[in-house]
Parts: sequence; C-alpha cells; structure tokens
Amino acid sequence: MVSSAMKSGLLMGFGSVGVVVGAVMLVYWPSIFFAQLRRMMILTETSTSFGIWREIPIPMYLECYMFNITNVEEILAGKAAKISVQEVGPYVYRETHTKVDIEWNDNSTVTFYNERYWYYEPEMSNGSLSDLITSVNPIVVTIGHFMRHNHPILNIPVDAFLKMFHEHMFVTANVSKWMFDGIDDPVLTVIKTRFPKLPIDIPYDKFGWFYDRNGSKEFDGRFLMNTGASEFSNLGNVEKWKYSNRTLYRDECGEVRGSTGELWAPELGQQEITIFAPDICTYMTLAKNSSVRIDGIDGVMYVANRSVFDNGYNYPKMACYCDEVRDRDCVPPGALNVSACRLGAPAFVSRPHFLYMDPHYPGKIDGLRPTEDMNFRLSLEMYTGMPLNVAAQLQINLLVRHVPAMTLNNRLPDGDTLVPMFWFRQEVRVTDRYARLARFALGLRSGMPYGFYVLTAIGVVLIMASIWILMKKLLRSPETSPILQNSSQENISDER
Repeated sequence: MVSSAMKSGLLMGFGSVGVVVGAVMLVYWPSIFFAQLRRMMILTETSTSFGIWREIPIPMYLECYMFNITNVEEILAGKAAKISVQEVGPYVYRETHTKVDIEWNDNSTVTFYNERYWYYEPEMSNGSLSDLITSVNPIVVTIGHFMRHNHPILNIPVDAFLKMFHEHMFVTANVSKWMFDGIDDPVLTVIKTRFPKLPIDIPYDKFGWFYDRNGSKEFDGRFLMNTGASEFSNLGNVEKWKYSNRTLYRDECGEVRGSTGELWAPELGQQEITIFAPDICTYMTLAKNSSVRIDGIDGVMYVANRSVFDNGYNYPKMACYCDEVRDRDCVPPGALNVSACRLGAPAFVSRPHFLYMDPHYPGKIDGLRPTEDMNFRLSLEMYTGMPLNVAAQLQINLLVRHVPAMTLNNRLPDGDTLVPMFWFRQEVRVTDRYARLARFALGLRSGMPYGFYVLTAIGVVLIMASIWILMKKLLRSPETSPILQNSSQENISDER
C-alpha cells in the first residue's frame, strides 16, 4: 500500500514538472513553431518546400479572352468613329511549371529555369480554338512603329513593300494561331530570307502571343533566387534574371526584385508585397487591401492599386517607367510600355478592359466593360506565407500611331490608338489537401498554448493536492498525538 508520504512526493514531483514544462513551453512555443516552420520552408534539396517549389502540385489554369474587331469594313471605308470590339472566350489551358537545370550556390541562392507547358481544356472553355478572330496585324504595326522612330525617309518604299503582301492592316486567324501555333506572314519570310542584315531582330518565322513558348525553358529566362538560408525574410526573392540584377527600365524600375510567387517567407501584415513578372520584364508592387477567408483559412488580400502602370503621372516614383527622350511612347497612366521586352513590337500591358486607366485610350474603343474583379490580386496566409489564391490578370495591347507616308498603317479612326488584343487570367487556388495541412499547422500554432495552460493548471492542482496530503499527515502524526494525550491526563489529575 502506498504511504501518504510517497503519494505526496509523487504528486509534488509530477505537479512541479507540469508547472515548469507548461510555463516554459508557453514562453518558447512561438519560437519553437517558427523554427520548425523555417526548417521546412528554407529551400534545400531535402526540405518540405522543395518538392512543391520544383513542380507545383496545385492545378493552374490560364484563361484567355480575345478581342475581335467587329467593324473592320466601316474602318476601312472611313465611316467609323471608334473601334468596336467583342470579347470572346475564355479559352482555357491547364498550365504546369517545372524547375529544371537547378544549381545550388554557396551564397544561399539557387539558379534554375522555369519550364512551362500548356494543355487546352475544351470542357472548361467557351468556344473553340478554331474560332476566327480579327484584329490589327502585329507585323504591320510593328514595322510602322519601327519606321516612325528610325528611318522616315524610307517610309514610302516600305509602305509599298507591305502592300505587296497585305491589302490592309487587319488580319483574321483562328484562336490556335493567335495563341500558340503562330500566324504565317509572308513579310516575315521575305525579311528573314532576303534581308537578313536589316537592323531588326526577328527570331521567329511566325507571330503568336505564345508561339514557340510551350515547353521552352529559355523563354522565361534564367533565375537566381534566394533560398532563405542566410536571411529567412529573403526566401523566394529573385536576385538576378537572365544573368543580371537589372532589366530594361531605368533607375529603381529596372531593379530585379520580388518573389516569383511560389515561395513567401511568413508575412505579418506589411502594407506591400512585390512580385517579379518576367513576362513584363519588371516587378509589380501589390498593396494590402482586405482580410479574406478561404477554405477556413484567414489571410490578407493584396491587389494592384492605381500606382501600377502609372508612368509617373500621378505617382512621381513611377516616372522611371517612362523616359520621353529615349522612349518617345509615354502614354497616359494605366499602361506600361513593354516593347523592349517584346522584340520591339509596340506592346503595352494594362489591366483587363483598361480598368483604372486614364480615359484617353478607353474612350476610343467600344465594347470594353471593366469590373473590379479584373484586378491583379494575391491572398496570403500570414503565419506560413502560403498563397491561398492568385489571380494574375493582365491585358496585352498594341499602340498604333499614324506614321507619315505609311498608308497601310494609318487606317484606324484615330491616329493614336491603343488596340486591345487579348487579356488573360492565370488563377491558382489552394487545394483541399493543402488547406487541411495549413489548418492543421495553424491549429498547432494556436491550440498548443491552450494545452500548455492546461498542463500548468494540472501541475498546480497536483502540487496543491500534495500539500493537502502532507498537512493531513502532519495533523495525524504520532509526534502530535502524545502531546494532546498528556494535556488531557493533566486536566483529569487537577480535577481530582
């Protein structure tokens, strides 16, 4: 049979352990949780994050919406006051990303290429790849843009040359050719075969927005990214792109910075985050917008505010995206000139349907219907840095300006028009599997302290029980009983 002293000792021992362990863990649990999270997220060949980063397991889809010009005949007849467009689509492609040629460096960085594939999903699309789309001919517009800025004395013979192959500046092709298969243009063939020494770099024999890109590792370029091993807050940040820490823009706009979007160090609600976008050869800054709850997980949504694509008109720090002396194609706020990023074509990036754009250009197009949900947005879980939802939405446009003596190029109603070509939404949403993992991790983070409180409380109860048993033992001990007994006997003797 266990003695009272042994019971008291056991309760005191277990209670003390419970109090000490519970109190210590309450103090150090946040650090322990963060250290474990850091170990899992720092990019190494054996880390938990590596497999997810190398080949993203979450389904990704590219939704493409084309703009079909519906009043070509009126434009050619000189009877149209505006361009009328009709949005068609979406044409949906399942997208996969795989990191290849991975090299680990000694300075906590990794170099790699991003190999992407797209697979058409007819069941998710609204239309067919055989749908015909009419728009301005990118080859004619690009040559006109080049002549406007370089050799105006040759405008007349170049215009005559273009008319040998084209009746007007519009082209009709199916969606498949506009996107991945490429449009055959005899002008490209003639230039590449008969005039190879012209000061125009034309690496492709066809034109398509994604032509020769499916499965190409070189198109996105070579990345040098921080693994977070030396400074965890730098996890996922791009330090160099295409062997350089600068892009084509001047000053701070030309810096290579931001995350590629797959890895984020835990963010505790800062006001801005930065994404590096190789498609536009620069980074985008997204501003904190609102709190969100996705699949039972609380997060913060960041969106592209009005400073994005501003060019310095309203936000002076954005002026480095526009140099009127060198560029000569600064446009009102809302569109970014990416011509140098797109082989000299007068391409400009904006939000879909010219959302938030200065009315100078939207007022020249009929058929645009911008809505708030077309904005670029990203939602993050703050304690783990896990992306909950990404909706990368951008529109590609061609700037068409009248060029002296280039009559083929000068057919639009206005001599300064930004023609919408297509817009895309690249959407990624956390899956049920990863949502469950995130909820489990967040449950541990927030739930364990309650367990430590309970452990501490149990320890206190055990200690109090131990003290109670000890007090009872002292009150009933042999050393105390005789004293009480002697006192009683003395009282009896006095009475006698």
